[in-house]
Formats: sequence, C-alpha cells, structure tokens
Amino acid sequence: MQIHQITPDEWRLWRDIRLEALASDPAEFGSTLAREQAYGENEWRERIVGGLNLVALDPGPVGLVGATSKPGDLHLYSMWVRSSHRGKGVGEALVKAVLAWAAEEGWKRVRLRVWEHNLPARKLYQRLGFVDADEPEHMEFVLS
Repeated sequence: MQIHQITPDEWRLWRDIRLEALASDPAEFGSTLAREQAYGENEWRERIVGGLNLVALDPGPVGLVGATSKPGDLHLYSMWVRSSHRGKGVGEALVKAVLAWAAEEGWKRVRLRVWEHNLPARKLYQRLGFVDADEPEHMEFVLS
C-alpha cells in the first residue's frame, strides 16, 4: 500500500474516491453524494488547493483523508476506507500521514469530527492518541 498526496491535476482521482465514499457510507459525512456529483472541475481543484489530500493506493484507490486549516487548528476530514480494506491498517496509515505532515508544518493541534455511533473510527483515533474535545462529537490530537 502507498499513501499518495493528491495534486490539483489529479482532481479526478480525488473526486472518484470521494464520490465512492459518499455512496458507500452517506451517513458518515457532512455532505451528500448528490451535492458533490454536481461539482465541476474547478470546484474539485479548489478543494485540493491549500490543504492536504491523501489517497491510499493498493494498487488503486482504497481510502482517503483530507486536512485543512480552520482558525487555530488543522482539521482532519473525509476520512474513509473502502470496506474491503478495513482492519488492514489503511486508516491508521492515512491518519499517521496527516499527523506527520501536521508536525512538519508546525501545527500544534489536529481536530476532527466523528459521530458517537462510529465506534471503529473512534477506536482508531483513540489508539493513535486523539482524545475527546470540548465540542460534542469532536476529537483532538495535540502535537508536541
């Protein structure tokens, strides 16, 4: 498996795996398949600029995660792994890549939102050092 950082010119790769994630697990995201299917090339390219967008390849895309700046913190978002690859370390590799990038870029904290009912994701984040944040359904990781 390889973790690959997406560039704006690879917007189709990001689009395709993101739409697969929304179709597969629609209740886990703050967006909808219909909304994102309507995005054009410019919107997809804009979503890639200014943050970190990673895809797990084995050999084709099997997972994704993004990270973007919000006031004061880096926010991890769009974390998803294809069901055929869950429990095989893909999610862990994606999150660790975000944390490594965050440390290199000088971020002090990484935050994310995860629904209370999503126990596998919560366990993954806890295993990697995330703790519950003050805001409901949010977790955070403090970088040293």
